[in-house]
Amino acid sequence: MEKIILSIFVPCYNEEKNITKSLNNIKEAVQNISYEILVADDGSKDKSVLMIENFKKENPNLNIKIFTNQKNQGLGFNYYDKAHKASGKYYMLVNGDAVDLPSEIKKIINNIGKADMVLPYFIDRRNIFRKIISKLFVIILRLITFTNLKYYNGQALHLLENVKMYGGKASGFAYQAELIAALILRKKTYIEVEIVPAFRLYGSTSAFTFRNVLSVGKSIFIIFYNQITYLIKNILRLN
Repeated sequence: MEKIILSIFVPCYNEEKNITKSLNNIKEAVQNISYEILVADDGSKDKSVLMIENFKKENPNLNIKIFTNQKNQGLGFNYYDKAHKASGKYYMLVNGDAVDLPSEIKKIINNIGKADMVLPYFIDRRNIFRKIISKLFVIILRLITFTNLKYYNGQALHLLENVKMYGGKASGFAYQAELIAALILRKKTYIEVEIVPAFRLYGSTSAFTFRNVLSVGKSIFIIFYNQITYLIKNILRLN
């Protein structure tokens, strides 16, 4: 059996109108490397699972694994949980709402092997409220981590072993920021890649729920705590 190079995690929550396109985007984008797709349906109430199963039947040559949750567990939980079920050398997210175009997925994958992390960023064309919140989040993390990354979330590509070893248990939207900050503390290398995101055709984002806002605040605190702990340990070593 051919060794799997890339494991692609696809989260899905009530995306019956988007998930097939998202999977087709992956199919179009990923060429010339062996890969698997791990689709995690996070307690959808619509026909998302049926759409995923139909796609799998129609594409028997693709290595697709389907996981379903009875209750919604959160994006971060599923990201780390499926990492421990993945078989590839590298691990990345492709959103289930089809906002990741094939050309942009290719940009990320084309940088496999150039660093421990491939970190995408984009020119923000979202509404002014989303821009302000996102920019504020980036500024806070730059101040805490002493880095100058353009973006701390998104479809980052990692060595799978790093996700398994240093991944946390964040279930909200800042889980990726926690992982990136932890890996940078451990001197893992990274490159940044500019991508052009698309807008979702159907449905709306559920990013700004009370649950997610609380989890982002918790992640910021955890990142800050880890940074302070790291600095104190280094100072003690010098003394």
